[in-house]
Amino acid sequence: MEELKVVDTRGVKIWRSLRRDKGAMLGASFILLVVLMAACANLAPFGPAEMDWDVSLDADAPTVLPPSAKHWLGTDRTTYDVFSRLLHGARLSLLTGLAAVGLALLVGVPLGALSGYAGGRVDGLIMRCVDVMLAFPSIVLAIAIATLLDQRTVTTVIVAVGVVNVPTIARQVRASVLQVKTQEFVLAAQAMGLGPVRILARHVLPNCLAPIIVLSTLGVGYAILSAAGLNFLGLGPEPTVAEWGVMLTDGYSYVLQDQQWVVIPPGAAIAITVLGFNLVGDGLRKALDPRAR
Repeated sequence: MEELKVVDTRGVKIWRSLRRDKGAMLGASFILLVVLMAACANLAPFGPAEMDWDVSLDADAPTVLPPSAKHWLGTDRTTYDVFSRLLHGARLSLLTGLAAVGLALLVGVPLGALSGYAGGRVDGLIMRCVDVMLAFPSIVLAIAIATLLDQRTVTTVIVAVGVVNVPTIARQVRASVLQVKTQEFVLAAQAMGLGPVRILARHVLPNCLAPIIVLSTLGVGYAILSAAGLNFLGLGPEPTVAEWGVMLTDGYSYVLQDQQWVVIPPGAAIAITVLGFNLVGDGLRKALDPRAR
């Protein structure tokens, strides 16, 4: 009972620290806004790839329409409703970011834990592979992976962005494991004859959660931005898919034609989402680090 009380008290302190952090609360508001956009996608007036046939069948009418009562944020060159695609794009962008970070955690956490706990040649081999991956700019590595997969799908973007994030996760987990494995409770578990897998799972990794949580939160924003970059370069799904990066690709040519409503909404959505996750991640770092508090 006493241990539960300590954990609960620490959780309350973390929550109070987050509440006092205006930046973290602002970031949480941005994330909540994007989640509400994704939740309300089914209420959009048009489908993600539904054309306005009243416009497209009229050969004399322009396809890129300004904001109006029918199209709140205007239309693009294929008469798709920008507002509807923006809401549906929130779902796909959030899914891409979360899935990419999940993939990076699935691969990076075991690699980092094994490297830090085993040490020796195993540590050297894993870290040299990580160093090779970190030697390339992340966007260049993501482009190379997406090109090798040679499929313009959301899965390709998730895999490319997730693999790029693996080295960062692995290095952070390794550093945390190196600190924790010298603690007395780990040495006691080793003296009791517990196996390395059990020690890692029950004693080491639970005490490494704080930096992993912070890095994962920051990584979601980075993953969304990287995915939008790949989609902008034409390595993502087809243009009919409602995704913010795809919308930027379709609309950037209209910026100089006084038709900014095609490109500003997805660009602003990406900026708000990335800023939100970065602010929340920074707030979590301060709340979970006793030295920062």
